Amino acid sequence: QQSLIFHPNVVNSLNLWALCGLVYFLAQFFQLKYVVMYGWSSFLAHMDNVEAPPHPKCIGRIHLYSDTWRHFDNGLYLFLQQYIYLPVMACLPTTLLARLCASAVCFSFVCVWHGMIDRVLI
Repeated sequence: QQSLIFHPNVVNSLNLWALCGLVYFLAQFFQLKYVVMYGWSSFLAHMDNVEAPPHPKCIGRIHLYSDTWRHFDNGLYLFLQQYIYLPVMACLPTTLLARLCASAVCFSFVCVWHGMIDRVLI
């Protein structure tokens, strides 16, 4: 994944099918890494009788982008919803502008969490 940043000419030389395959492979690799890292911590939490969020849903089975983080990282989704989105919505009248504002606050939190780098914005 990191090597593609340093060698963008490789990505630029790919045809559309190869580029789509590369993106799909990178997403599957990310999902596998996520399952291993959080699956291990979920196992340890289960051993301590602590309820952990469920395993992520396979990216290959998610067909709507709006469902990606709701089902892929359920713990992050619940955290953002409970501690950021709903409290912001409670302070504002229920309008489309308020929903957009609360969504922007959630996105800003994730952006700061990832280190305020330009790759997060892309």
